[in-house]
Amino acid sequence: MREELLREVFLDLQEQQRRNEETERFRKRDIRARYPEIAAMLEEREGLIRESVQGILAGRTVPGELETRMDAVSGKIRRALKEKGLPEDYLAPVYECPLCRDTGYTGDRIREKCACVIRRYQEKLRQAMGIPENGRETFEQFDETVFSPEPMEDSRYSQRELMNRVREACEAWTDAWPDQPKRDMLLSGKSGLGKTFLLHAMAGRLIGRGVSVLLISSYSFLETARKSYFEHDGGMEELISVPVLMLDDLGSEPLIQNVTIEQLFNLVSERQRRNLATVISTNLNQEELRSRYTERIASRLTDTRNCLYLPLRGRDIRNGRG
Repeated sequence: MREELLREVFLDLQEQQRRNEETERFRKRDIRARYPEIAAMLEEREGLIRESVQGILAGRTVPGELETRMDAVSGKIRRALKEKGLPEDYLAPVYECPLCRDTGYTGDRIREKCACVIRRYQEKLRQAMGIPENGRETFEQFDETVFSPEPMEDSRYSQRELMNRVREACEAWTDAWPDQPKRDMLLSGKSGLGKTFLLHAMAGRLIGRGVSVLLISSYSFLETARKSYFEHDGGMEELISVPVLMLDDLGSEPLIQNVTIEQLFNLVSERQRRNLATVISTNLNQEELRSRYTERIASRLTDTRNCLYLPLRGRDIRNGRG
């Protein structure tokens, strides 16, 4: 996914450059058609540019006088445009990013991806992972008032207090990256308690910091695992190697013989072996995890030496069910 999204970013930039060139050509045609005196100045400047380029190609030093003349003509063009009520930079090169001029790279000797590429990539990554673009699902937008302030049954804590503690734990884990004491996290609780919201908030914060994150549903995991098993397409490698993998709603996917449990075990164990971070949300409790995925998987997902286990309780905030 990461490589595909990055290719899309550079294809978008190529299209942007094409539009830039069309805009530049239109503006020059517009000036030549309406203002012949400015067009003459353009021809003069282009002649000086050709003379400068020819000198460089011939190995000659471009005289300072030539540069001075070019600057003088450019100044006349800007003043003439202003007199006609047009922006002074109307005939300047067109681009959206002043750092890379829409090429995607900065630097002469050492070329690096421009900040605009990273920003575009992050936007595409958020879209691909279903993270809302309007900033609704962030730690800053977490609204404790949707949770009941009354003590929960068999507990001296309210759902509001519990969820505040869970949010604080998720935010602290995210901000500590990559120096968390525990690499994995398991958010466990019934539907409608805010697990997906927290995953989106964590992913958004990490993406904003430039961390490579992949957030997928359990159905997407199963489809990738199925193709890897039956078609040997190698799609599991990205899930295994991404620094932070977030798997949402584990337990809602079908169980396919020789695929679901085996591939999940391989995924979790290999990521732990590589010391990579895995964040999982599930509607299942620990006993249900053992029953569905076997003890060897459940023990890896709930091992408190390596995993931050966060059980969620309370009412479904979407419809008020307990």
